[in-house]
This record gives sequence, structure tokens and C-alpha cells, in this order.
Amino acid sequence: MEFTVNYSLFASAVSEINKVVSSKSVIPILSGIKIETNQNGLKLTGSNSDIILERTIPLHIEGKAVVQISEYGGTVVLSKYLNEIVKKLPKDICIKTAHNDSITLKSGDIETKLKGFKSSDFPKVPEMNHDKFVKVPFGKLTKAINQTAFAVSKSESKPILTGVKLEFGNKKLSCTATDSHRLARQEIHIDTEVQESFVVPSTSLSELINLKESDSAIVDIYYTNNFIAFKTVNRILYSRLIDGIYPNAQSLIPIEPKSIVTLETQLLIDGIARACVFSTEWKYNNVQLEIVDDATIKISSNSTEVGMIEEFQKTLKFDGESDIRMSFDGRTVLDALKRIPEEHVTISLFGSMKPIVIKPRESSNCFHLISPVRTN
Repeated sequence: MEFTVNYSLFASAVSEINKVVSSKSVIPILSGIKIETNQNGLKLTGSNSDIILERTIPLHIEGKAVVQISEYGGTVVLSKYLNEIVKKLPKDICIKTAHNDSITLKSGDIETKLKGFKSSDFPKVPEMNHDKFVKVPFGKLTKAINQTAFAVSKSESKPILTGVKLEFGNKKLSCTATDSHRLARQEIHIDTEVQESFVVPSTSLSELINLKESDSAIVDIYYTNNFIAFKTVNRILYSRLIDGIYPNAQSLIPIEPKSIVTLETQLLIDGIARACVFSTEWKYNNVQLEIVDDATIKISSNSTEVGMIEEFQKTLKFDGESDIRMSFDGRTVLDALKRIPEEHVTISLFGSMKPIVIKPRESSNCFHLISPVRTN
């Protein structure tokens, strides 16, 4: 294998793949990046067993040659050292493999060598079903993930809850995440006839939303029984799926709220953030919310060691019963509110020991369900 590649494109691609690769893998070759040349250009692949990321650099970009290939082939080089040396090189890089799979990198007057592994020993990517796939704009997909993935469980005791459920059907994609104390759900409309659902690890989705793609880029989503793949023009991210039965989100939502209150989003965020200063003595950062009357809510918290705070906020709209008081984890509510870009939110209350539901006032495609906490 021998090729010359544009320095900045290669450095960016190596850095991107390096973030996926595990430097502590017990399988040495999985600490490497697979480099291949073919008739379409240059392909880099990295994996940590659960995630595989392929990054392609085409021969030409906007009519300009960025890769020149003299000989086809492939090798695997330790990711850590390749990334460190490439970002310190000054100009376009010529890379050539030797018979022992090591590579020589030349950039200007600089020459360096790195040991390698046989590319044939690198794990193969999963075979996907290309007959069925879903097309989603990258910006829409990542927005739905950002508004839900934060609510996954951080505990491995229930692996299914560490993932986000992606449901395709009725020309929409629904993303759902829960840790059993809170639940976040977002729906986006897409043009598909596919009827499927998958639970994808949140760690994989974190890698997906960090890909350097424009919001308008189209993501093709392919799947098998065990893997899902997200493909753009020059990138493919493969992820293992999580087996198990995911909770039925719809059945968790209480019906017939006792009160529905509409508030200014940022004002509510600021008030709860202030109350959280005095809530750290509690296990769940207890903050109290009280419906005082049809025009006023009270937010409060107290600490025996620090002090207390209470403030009153005016409602924009109110329907239902007043004189409802409940406690919740303030940090959990802030997590939800900060992901609602709309100016106003509605909070539905179903009783002192039942969950609250938070929604943007102008949208029915997103909601957050948060369980109350006990004060004793």
C-alpha cells in the first residue's frame, strides 16, 4: 500500500477514529486503526467491540485531488501513536507499508515508522440488510437524541435502561430514554414505511452526535438482529443493540391531571437552580413546588446547615386545582428543562406522589416525565 493524502483531512479523520478506539483493549489489534486504500479513496476503521466507525476520504473533494494512490492494500496501526504523530506533522503525508505491515510516514523532511498488524486480522464489519433502511436528516436525528439520551440509567444493573429506544412507525421516529425515575421522549416525522424498534446504547449515540456532519446531511439507518448502522456520505457508525424488553413508555404516563400550569421556561430554570443551592443535604436534591393559587407557584428548598430559599413565580396560564405541593429532584427537572428550547413550558400535576409531565407549550412531540421524591 502506498498513498499521499492531504494533511488536514487525514489528521481530522485519524482523530475522529481515535476517539472510538479503546487504548486498553485486551485484544491488541483493537487498539489500532485499520487503513485501507481502494478505487474510491482511503478508508479508516476503528472499533472497541461495541462500536465500529468507518471514515472515508474520497479521491477528490470539490474537484480537488486530496488522495493519490500508488498501490492498493491495507494495514492496522496503533491508534494512539498514529494520532499523536500525525497531528504534529507539517504538510501532506506519504504513507507506505512494508512486508511486515509496518508503515513509513513522510511529511516534508520528516520520516517516521510505526509497527503494524495484518489488516486481515482486524474484525470484519457486520453484514447489514440493505433492502430495508430509513433516511433521516442528521440534524433532526441528533436533536431527538440530545433531548432524550441524558435520561438513560447510569447503572448497569438493568442494561436495557442504559440505551435509548428508537421506534420507527407511522411515518415517525420516536426516541425514548428512562432510568425508572424519569423518562424523556421525542418524536420526529420522517418519510418511512419501516415498522421496527431497537434499543441502542447511549454511548454509541454519543459518538453519533459527535460526528462532524451538517444538519442537512442524510443518515441512512440499516439494521440486523444484533447491530444498527448509521451511514452518511463519508462515515458509517455501527453499534451493537441491547437485548431485552423495554418499558412501555405510554403506560407510565398518568391520565387526567389535577392541574396544568404554564410558565416561562428560563424563569423556571433560574428559580429551580437557585433552590438547588440549598438542596444538597438531601439524597435527591429535594426542591419543593407548590401551586399557591391560579396565578402563583412557589419554589422552595431548605438546609439545616446552610439555610433556606423560597420564591414565587407568576403563571402564564393555569387550569385545575390549586393547593398542590410536591417534592422532586431539582437537578433532574433542570436536566429536562434545559433541553426544551421553547420559551414556555407546561407542567401537568397528577397528585403529590405521582409523576409530573413537562412539555413545551407549543409542541406535543416532546415530553419529560419525572417521579416525585419523598421528604422523609
